Amino acid sequence: MHTLPHWEAQFEPTSYGFRPGRSTHDARQRIFQNIRGEKNRKWWVLDADISGCFDNIAHEPLMEKIGNFPAKKLVEQWLKAGYVHKDVFYDTETGTPQGGIVSPLLANIALHGMEEALGIKYRWNKDSRKIDGGFWYNDSNRSIIRYADDFVILTESKEDAEVAKKTISNWLSERGLEISEEKTNIRHLKDGFDFLGWNFRKFKTTSRKSGMITLIKPSEKNIRKFKEGLKELFKSFKGKPAARIVKDLNPKLRGWGNYHQGVVAKETFSELDSYVWWKLMRWGKRTHPKKSGEWIVDKYFGCLCPGRKDKWVFGDKEKEHLYVEKLAWIPIQRHTLVAYKNSPDDPSLKEYWEKRRAKQEEATAKGRFSKGKNKIASQQEYKCPWCNQGLGMGDMHLHHIQPKHLGGKDTYDNLVYVHENCHHSIHALGAANPDIQAKLKIGKTKPSRKRDKSQKVQTRENGKEVANITES
Repeated sequence: MHTLPHWEAQFEPTSYGFRPGRSTHDARQRIFQNIRGEKNRKWWVLDADISGCFDNIAHEPLMEKIGNFPAKKLVEQWLKAGYVHKDVFYDTETGTPQGGIVSPLLANIALHGMEEALGIKYRWNKDSRKIDGGFWYNDSNRSIIRYADDFVILTESKEDAEVAKKTISNWLSERGLEISEEKTNIRHLKDGFDFLGWNFRKFKTTSRKSGMITLIKPSEKNIRKFKEGLKELFKSFKGKPAARIVKDLNPKLRGWGNYHQGVVAKETFSELDSYVWWKLMRWGKRTHPKKSGEWIVDKYFGCLCPGRKDKWVFGDKEKEHLYVEKLAWIPIQRHTLVAYKNSPDDPSLKEYWEKRRAKQEEATAKGRFSKGKNKIASQQEYKCPWCNQGLGMGDMHLHHIQPKHLGGKDTYDNLVYVHENCHHSIHALGAANPDIQAKLKIGKTKPSRKRDKSQKVQTRENGKEVANITES
């Protein structure tokens, strides 16, 4: 929709839902930025949810806010189009089209202005240490962070939180909306609050002068929901082979782990790994009811992850490198918050967004690799040396630069990740061709002495690190 760039330039800096270049991780980091530190005074939180937001947005105030947009009449027709349910037509006097791709944008337009209603203002602070020469700073005693129809308001007192609730309730009522009383709470940071699957809370500590430290962890509700999903998934594994378990389980573990890798989650990861191990053992006993636990462990568990001396890794030993990854292998990496009102539609910020996208593509590619194989990909800077495109998309193949039938070994300097299609091209042109081998080697950087947290010390053979990987 052509009105998007126009509104992207106006939207508030603390709005993160359904916007290009912004995510739940940015909303999380914005909250952390407001509640961390010794001098922070915003210890009271209004955790709110708008009741039936998409169904109840009033059309008249929304159309007034859209203004003189050329396609305004078309937008109004979308809103008034109605819907058919069980062969019965229903008018739509309020709300946005259900499932429509324009609905999130219209909701953001309708909810734009919450900061102004709460009296939140920003001022520019000069700082020569910053690339831009300074930064925008919220100098009011309130902050709001919104993701779609969920939002939190941070205040310095409980009384002000109650006033803010009343203010924002009146503002929403003018747009046909209201706060869900069941899902809205006022809490102190010592008690903590949940938002977007995380728990934000101040904990007691002796390492800070204030005696408190701010920690973000996966919320108990989110953990329960994840375990319930695993439980349902394991029900579908009855009678299925180990290879099927690995194929279906890894994406679920990797996805949930990557979502929480920017918070204090190591303890949670370890506990969930134990839960998954228990579920895998139960699957083994049901699949082989007449076999002992020792037999099951010997058949399905072992040091299956290259570069790791973990003997409790589940997998299919009949197939190479087919194993269940562990959440504890995921390194904790902090997310970089998107700056103020920066938008991908701003031509002057092209370099900023290119760097940010490159970093995101690298993170996406890194998330696809088992942590034992991550070193190979990192030496390539997570790019395919044949086409020079990122490894984040498409099928991949681990290729031997010097073919094994010509004496090539399973060493890191002889292994490279390429796209599946690129792998076919290499062999079609001749994998033993010196020019092709030289091109593949150029794509590999010199190994860094500084290891990633996910990388372990490898075994050495004839002075070279051995990868223990034998794909062709």
